[in-house]
Amino acid sequence: MKKQFNISVLSILLVLLCASCYQEKLKDGTYNLEVYATNDLHGRFFDSLYISNESHAVHPYSLASVSTKIKEARANKGQGNVVLLDTGDHLQGDNAVFYYNFIDTVSEHVFSKVMNYLKYDAVVVGNHDIEPGHRVYDKVAGELTMPYLAANAINTKTGKPYFEPYTILNKNGVKIAVIGLTNPNIPNWLSPHLWENIEFKEIIPTLEHWVKELHENENVHFVIVAMHAGLGHEDSYSMEDPARFVAENVKGIDLIFAAHDHKVTAEKIQNGDKEIWLLEGGARASTLSKATLELTIKDGDVVLSKVEGESISMRGIEPDGDYAKFCREEFLQVKEFTNRRVGMLINDIASRDGYFGPSAYIDMIHTLQLKASGADISFAAPLSFDTKIEKGELNYQNLLDIYPYENQLNVIEMTGREIKNYLAYSYSAWVNSNPVQNGHLLNIKTDSLSGRVRFQNQSFNFDSAAGIIYEVDITKSEGERIHILSLSDGTAFNLEASYKVALTSYRASGGGYLLEKGAGIPKVQMEDRIVARLADVREILYGQIKAEGYIEAEKLNQWKFVP
Repeated sequence: MKKQFNISVLSILLVLLCASCYQEKLKDGTYNLEVYATNDLHGRFFDSLYISNESHAVHPYSLASVSTKIKEARANKGQGNVVLLDTGDHLQGDNAVFYYNFIDTVSEHVFSKVMNYLKYDAVVVGNHDIEPGHRVYDKVAGELTMPYLAANAINTKTGKPYFEPYTILNKNGVKIAVIGLTNPNIPNWLSPHLWENIEFKEIIPTLEHWVKELHENENVHFVIVAMHAGLGHEDSYSMEDPARFVAENVKGIDLIFAAHDHKVTAEKIQNGDKEIWLLEGGARASTLSKATLELTIKDGDVVLSKVEGESISMRGIEPDGDYAKFCREEFLQVKEFTNRRVGMLINDIASRDGYFGPSAYIDMIHTLQLKASGADISFAAPLSFDTKIEKGELNYQNLLDIYPYENQLNVIEMTGREIKNYLAYSYSAWVNSNPVQNGHLLNIKTDSLSGRVRFQNQSFNFDSAAGIIYEVDITKSEGERIHILSLSDGTAFNLEASYKVALTSYRASGGGYLLEKGAGIPKVQMEDRIVARLADVREILYGQIKAEGYIEAEKLNQWKFVP
C-alpha cells in the first residue's frame, strides 16, 4: 500500500515537472517589446523648483515627464510588453535626495517611493549612489520593490555580489535578463568607509562570467547589459568608460544601456556578425532611451531578433499630474527645507572668478578648510561651474549652490615637492599648453555642433592652494610653471619638509588623479597618508554660518598668474 502511494506521488511529481517544462517553452511566433531606460537622474524627480526663479517657473523636464511617456507606452503596448530600467546616479545632485539622505532618514526615501510608483523593473547602482554611505544605499535597497543591481560590487565577507547581479524579467513568456554593473572606478573617488566590505571588479570579466551563466543555466531569450559606465571608444578599453568597447568585444549580449558621462546616443556597433544597439540618455531625465524589440521564436528559441534604438527628448512633454500628486508631500517637505534661513553673506561671490586668479568664492572655501582642520595648506576647486550669489540672506539652497557635492574634509601629509607637483598637474588641466601662441589662457574647446565654449577638462579638478604664496608662470612648460615663494605667513617653504594639507575626501581617495599622477603618490599609499577625517564640507560651512550668523568671502590673494 505504502509502495503504491509512493509510486503515485512520484507519478504526480513527474507530471507536474513535465507540465512545468512545457510551460517554460515559449510558443512559436513573433513577440514585440519595448525597453525604456533613464540614467543619471541625480534627484530630478520634480519639475517644480524649490525656490522662486524669475527666469523660469519649472524645470523643462523631470521624472514627471518620464512618467507621462511610460504611462503612454504601457497603455499602447500593455504592461507585460514594456520594460523600464534606471542605470544609476540617483542618490546625489538635488535637494530632494540630500534631504532624504541626511535630514529625514526615517521616512521612506523619496527615490524608493518614485521608483516603486513607476514600477521600474530594475535599478542599477551608480558611483554617486555609493557616496551617501552604507546607511543610505542599504536602506534604499531594502525599500525598492525591484532588484538593485551591481554584479561587479563584491561583498568581501562572502565573495558574492553585494547587490543583485542580474534579474530575469518574464514579459509574456519572453525571458529577458538584465545584468547590472556599477562603475569600478569608485575606489578612486570615494573614501573607503563609504564602501566598506565591498570590492569593485572590472566590468568585462564580470560581465563575461554572468553572460555565460545566464546562457548555460537560465535559458534566457534576450540579454540586456545596464552599466553605470560611460561610452568611451570602440578601439580602446577604459575602466571608467568602456561601453563602446564592450559592445564591440563581449559576446552573448543583445542590448546595452550606458550612463555616467551624461551623453546622449542611440548607436549601432558591430560585434562580429551581429549589431548591438548602445543607448544613453544624457542626465536629469532630459532624454528617455528606448529600444524596440521584435523577437521571432521557433521551438522555444529565438531564431531572429530585430532591435531599433532611439533617444526621446523630454522637452515639451507634459508632466504627469497623477505622479505629481503622489509625491506632493515629499516635494513640500524638501521645499520647506530648501528655503530655511541660514544666515548672511557679507559680499557677492562668483565661481567664474576662480578660473582667472584668486576669488572670494574659492578663498572662502580655503579659509573654511584651514580653520576647521588646522592644516598648513588647503587645496580646493570651483565645484559650482558658473554660480553667482549676491550678498544678503542665505537659505539652504544657496549652500547647495556654493557646495553641491557631499565631500568630507580630510587632512593628509605631503612633502613640499609633492605639493608643487600636485599644483603643476592641476594647472596643466586648467591652463592652455601654450597660452601666448594660442591666444587663450584657459584650456578650452568649442563644441562643433552647439558652438558653445567648454573646458577641455572637468573644472571641479582645477585645484588652487591657500596657505602658500605662489605664482603660475604661463610662459613656462607645464611641469615648470609653479614657483612657490613662501608659506602664507612669510616663512620659508621647504620642498623636502612635510606639511598637513586639507582637501576633500574625493581628492584624498585619488579623485581627478592629482595625488597619483600629479604628486606621484601611489594609490595604495593614499589611505596611509590621511591623518584626519572631518565632517562634510557643506556641513562645516553651515555650522560656521549658524554659529556666527554670517560668512564673509574675502580674497586671500596668495597666488597669481604671471605675466
